[in-house]
Amino acid sequence: MGRWRTGTVGLALGICAALGTGCDSEKVNPPAKPGGEVEEPAPLPEAPELPETLPGDARWTAHTATAGRQDATAVATDGEGGIVVLGTSEPAEAQGTSADSHGTTLTVSRHDGGGQQLWSRSFTPEPREGGAADVRSPLLAVSRTGDIFLAGKVEGRLRLGETVITDSSFVAKLDPDGTPRWARAVGPVRALLPDGDGELVLAQGMVVERYDAEGARRWSREVPAMASASVVALDPEGGLVMAGNKHLGPFEIRGFIARLSPDGDVRWEQELAPEGPSFTDVALRPDGSFLFTGDFSGTFQWGRDTLQSPCTQRSCHRTAYALAVDGYGEPLWARTLDSQTKSGSEGARLAVDATGGAAVVWRHGCGSELATLSSGGEVLWQNLYVTTPCSATPLLRDVAFLPDGDVVGAGMFLGTRSFGGKKLTASDSDVFLQRLVP
Repeated sequence: MGRWRTGTVGLALGICAALGTGCDSEKVNPPAKPGGEVEEPAPLPEAPELPETLPGDARWTAHTATAGRQDATAVATDGEGGIVVLGTSEPAEAQGTSADSHGTTLTVSRHDGGGQQLWSRSFTPEPREGGAADVRSPLLAVSRTGDIFLAGKVEGRLRLGETVITDSSFVAKLDPDGTPRWARAVGPVRALLPDGDGELVLAQGMVVERYDAEGARRWSREVPAMASASVVALDPEGGLVMAGNKHLGPFEIRGFIARLSPDGDVRWEQELAPEGPSFTDVALRPDGSFLFTGDFSGTFQWGRDTLQSPCTQRSCHRTAYALAVDGYGEPLWARTLDSQTKSGSEGARLAVDATGGAAVVWRHGCGSELATLSSGGEVLWQNLYVTTPCSATPLLRDVAFLPDGDVVGAGMFLGTRSFGGKKLTASDSDVFLQRLVP
C-alpha cells in the first residue's frame, strides 16, 4: 500500500522506563567479592521505541477468512466508537450466478473500535419458481442510538423479521443487536437520514417520506425534480440537496446542483457546463454546506477553480474530484484527486468529519485509492490500495469517520495482499476492515 502526504506532521510515540532503588522487597544484594568489593549489575538494555505513526498509517487491519465470495458495500460508525459493515456473500460454487441455492446473501456485522467482530447477521433471499434470488444493498445509516437502517433491492423473496419483501426495492430497520425491527417495500432509495429517536427520513423514487420508530409512515411528499438526480442528501427538516444531469434536448446534457425545501420547492440551482462531471456521492457538512464527489474528463469550472483532467483528449480515462458548495448555492472550492494509475477512476464515495474535512475513496482498474481533505479542500494524504502488476483488488469500497477522527474503511480483496505491512490471505474473496490515523 503506497502513500504520499502534504503538510502533515508525524506523531512520535515513545516508551519511558523509570528505574529506582529500594522498591523491591525481595531484592538480594550481590555477594561481596574478597576485599569487600561489590560487583555492579550490568546496565539494563534501553527500552525500544514504538514505531512512529503518521497520518494515513493503519492502526489495525481486521479480516475474517470465510468460504465463498465476500464483499463490502458500505461502512458506518455508531457514534460510540463501534463500526457496522454492510456486505454480500455468495457460495464458493456459485461461479457468478445468482439462481436457486446459489443466490446472494445480505450480511450485516458489528465490530468494536479494535476491529473485533461482535455479531454478524445474514439474510438470504429465496428464489421465485424458475426465477433468481439476488439482493443488493448499497445504502447504510446508523443513528446515534445504534439503530441500523439499510436499503437495497431484492429479486425473489427476502424475509426481514416478520416482513417478506418480494421483487422490490426495500428499506429496513435493525436493532443495535442486528434483529430486524421493520421492513418496507419502497421505490428505488436515494438517501437515508435517521434521527436520535429511531425515526427515518427517506428519499425514494420521486418521494420524500418520514417513518416513525415502528415503521409507520408519518408523511409523504412528491418531489418530481428527483427524477433527474443521480445523488441526493437529506437535511434534518426533510429538505434535500441533489445533483445530476438534465437532458435539455436530443444532443444536449447539462449538469446541475439544486437545493429543495421540505415542500419540494427549488431554493436554488447551479448549472454546470455541458459534458461536465458525473456525481456519485454527496454529504452534508456540519456548517450546512455540502460536499460532492464523482468523476470527470476534460475541463470544467467551479467558482474560481478550474478542474482539468491529467489527459484532455476525448479518449482519456476519467478522473475523480471533490467540490464544495455552501448552503446558499455558492461555490466554495473544487479539487482534482490525482490518480497514480492510467486507468479510469469511478465509483467515488465520501465521508465528512466533525470539522468539515472529508475522506474520499474511488476505484480504478488497478485497485482503489483513498484521500483525506481539509475543510478548505487541501489534500492532506493519499493512500494507494494497488498491486503490481496491475490487479483489480484490493478494493476499498467505503469509508467513515470514528468520533475521535480516525478513518475507518471497508473493502474486499483476493489472494494474498499486504495492508500496512501486514499480509492477509483471502479464502476466495474476503472483506477487510481497516482503521487509519487521521
